[in-house]
Amino acid sequence: MSGKAKSILRTAILTALTLFFLYLAFRGNDFGKLFTVLSEANYFYAIAGAFLGVVVGGIFRAWRWRYLLDPLKKDIGMNILFSSMMVGYMMNSIIPRSGEVYRPVLLAGKEKISRAAAFGTILAERVLDVLSMLVSFGFCLFFFRDKLSSTFSEYNLETISLYLSIAILLFVGLIMLMIFNLKTEVIIEKLSGKILPEKIHVKIHGVFVKLLNGFLFMKQPKYYLQIFLLSLLTWFSYVFSTFLTLKAFNIELTLLDANLVLTMITFAMTVPLPANSAGSYHFFAVATLTNIYGINKEAAFGFATVSHLLGLLSLILLGAFFFLRENLSIRNLPGAAFDEQDSQADSSARS
Repeated sequence: MSGKAKSILRTAILTALTLFFLYLAFRGNDFGKLFTVLSEANYFYAIAGAFLGVVVGGIFRAWRWRYLLDPLKKDIGMNILFSSMMVGYMMNSIIPRSGEVYRPVLLAGKEKISRAAAFGTILAERVLDVLSMLVSFGFCLFFFRDKLSSTFSEYNLETISLYLSIAILLFVGLIMLMIFNLKTEVIIEKLSGKILPEKIHVKIHGVFVKLLNGFLFMKQPKYYLQIFLLSLLTWFSYVFSTFLTLKAFNIELTLLDANLVLTMITFAMTVPLPANSAGSYHFFAVATLTNIYGINKEAAFGFATVSHLLGLLSLILLGAFFFLRENLSIRNLPGAAFDEQDSQADSSARS
C-alpha cells in the first residue's frame, strides 16, 4: 500500500471513530433543552476554566519541560519553551500527534541542540503524563470503584490501567538501567546488530539514542522534587479547570468529583482522534456525568461541548499567535531525521 493510500485510510478510520463517538454522545439528547442549557451557562466560569487549563497548566508544563531539557542545555527561556509547546499543541489539534515532532524540532532549531534528544524529552514528558493519569485513576478507584465498574464495565478499565501501569513501569525500569549502566545500551546494540539487517539496526539504535537522551534528567536527582511538584501543579490546574467549567453549567460537584471527570476524559484523549480527540472526549465526559452522578444528559453534553471547544480554540489561537510571531510555515516543517550533528550532540550529552 502506498504512503498516500495509508494516509487516506488512516484519516478515514480516525474520522469514522470521531463520528461514532459523537453519535454515542449526541444520542438521546433533547436539543431544545440542550439549547436552553447552553444559553443559560455562565461563560465567565467556562472561560476562566479554559484559561486555567490551557495557559496556567501550559506554564507549569513548560517549566517542567525546562528541567527535562536541562542536561541538553541549561536555563532555556520560558518564552521559547511555552511558544514551542503551544505551536506543537496547535499542530496536534489539526493533525493528531504531528505536534510531537514539530515541537522538539522547532525548539532544537532555535536552541541549537540535538533534535533527537529534544524529541526524547517529549517521550519522557508523555511517560510522566501517563503516570500522573494512572496515579489519579488509582486514587479514583479507591473512592469510586463500584460506580466505575458498573458504568464502564464493557471497557474493563481496571484491567487496562493495570496492564498499562506494568508496561510503563517496565519501560521506565529499562530506561533507568540504560541511563545508569551504559553497558546495557552496548549489549542491546550488539544483539540488534546480529539479528537485524543493517538499515533496521541503525534505526533501532537511533530510537534508543532518543530514549536515553530524553531521560537524562534521571541522572540529576536534584531536580526530582521540582519535576514531581510541577507535575502535581499541572494536574491540579486541570482539575480546577474542570471544576470551574462544571460550575458554569450549575453542575455542583466537588474537586474530588472533578478529578474523576478529568481522569476519564484524559483516558479518552489517549486516542489520537482529530480536533483534540473530539467524540471520545464528549462520550466519556457525558457517560461519567450521567451514569455516575446522575446529571441530566443535556447539561452533561453542554459541559462536554463547551469545555472541549474552548480548550480546542484556546490551543489553536495561542498556537497560531506564536506560529505567526515566529514567522513559521507548515511547508517548511523541519525534517525529524537525525543527522551526524545530532548523533554527536547525543553522544556528548550522555558523556
